[in-house]
Order: sequence, then C-alpha cells, then structure tokens
Amino acid sequence: MIKTIIIDDEQHCIGRLLNLIKTYNDTFNVVATCQTVEEALLATENLQPELVFLDIMIHDKTGFNYLEQLDTINFKIIFTTAFSNYAIKAFKFSAFDYLLKPIDTNDFKDCIMRLKQNMHYSGLDIQIKSLLNNLQKDEKKKTITIPTSTGFEILEINNIIHCKADSSYTYIYTKDNEILISKPLKFYDDLLSENNFYRIHNSHLINISHVKKYNKGKGGSVTMSNNTTIDVSTRRKEAFIKLLTN
Repeated sequence: MIKTIIIDDEQHCIGRLLNLIKTYNDTFNVVATCQTVEEALLATENLQPELVFLDIMIHDKTGFNYLEQLDTINFKIIFTTAFSNYAIKAFKFSAFDYLLKPIDTNDFKDCIMRLKQNMHYSGLDIQIKSLLNNLQKDEKKKTITIPTSTGFEILEINNIIHCKADSSYTYIYTKDNEILISKPLKFYDDLLSENNFYRIHNSHLINISHVKKYNKGKGGSVTMSNNTTIDVSTRRKEAFIKLLTN
C-alpha cells in the first residue's frame, strides 16, 4: 500500500479526498492529514510518505513553501487546487499531476491510474526545481519536463526546434536529440503556443526562433536551424507569414 499524506487547510477538502480514497482501500494508507505547512513538514520528516496530495494555498503560505523547505523529495506529488490557470500550466510544463477542486470522481480515477503506472522513478528533485523555475514567469529560463521510460528529461524550451506528430505520439527534436513521447501533438501545441511555437501543419509544431528560411510554394515550407525542411499547410500559410513578418 502507498503511504500517503494529505495536506490541505480546509477540512471539507480533506474529507472529499478521504472519501475518494476509500474506493481504493487496497492502494492507499493515509498516515496523516495536515492543515498547515508546519504540520506537513513534521509529518513528512517523521512518516516518510510515498505520496503527498498537496494543496496550493495553505492559509497564508503555499504548497511551494512546503516543498522549498524539504532537504530531499523522494515521494510522488499530486497537487490539488481551485485555481490558477498559470499554476496549472506550470504543472503541465513540469509533468506533475494535479486535481482541480471540487475534485471530480472520474478525474481522480484517471489520476490514480497514471499514478499506478508511474509510481517508481527517480529525479523528483530535478522535477521540483523545474516546476519552481516555471512558476517564476521568466520565459528565458522556462523548461519543460518530458516523461521517458526511465524517468524524466528536462529540456529548455528555447532549445526545442520542432515537434512532429506520429499518431497519438510526438517526436520532439532538439539540436542534439530526438525524443519520442506518448502524448499527442495537440498537448504540446496547447502548452507551447504562448512560447513562440506555431503549428504550421497538422503534423508539425515549430519553434519560430529556429526558423532559418521560408521557401515559397503552394503552402511553402520552412528550413529550421537543424536544416530540416518542413511543409506549411496551405490553410495555415497566410497566418504563418503574417506571424513571421510581424
């Protein structure tokens, strides 16, 4: 069973999680519930959890204050939050699971399914650093955490040249590497569209910063910094050229 701590400053939210967890009696062992950061730090040190459900706002502090005070992080984290869009995007960038309040039963079920598939891996400290970095809203430093078969790989977004769809998978290309991810291209399109990325084709998402040349044609094509040539779809050509020229 997974040794679990729930950290939330609202008792009714703790109660909601406990009720959902009851459905998985053979999976979770809830060893503590905490309503302050101080309680959570003490419980974490004494009980050594394997999983923490972590609220974002905890009275006048945050779940991030709790994480920053830990010497090591060797447990899985599922964030719980009633807001904010920016924090949620940071979770996605850093490959963390989260649950929106009020927590939906089906969302919880899906989250637990993902948890069981990825319970054991290393690199949590790196993943946390990536998350805290992404929460600083500094685009130049922003990174994205890519799940791999052995854990996670942290990529600087500016180093991603382009992404290519392969059915429900995505290839991510950097200057030195090619990574296959078990997520559809739409996931990365939604995530990276505000970071100077543009979907020039159903199968291709490119980093505008890495475009070396636009080649004329029906839809045309672009030559990227790694010398890859990628077609631009006819219906996206006008908007893409407008984006380039602006």
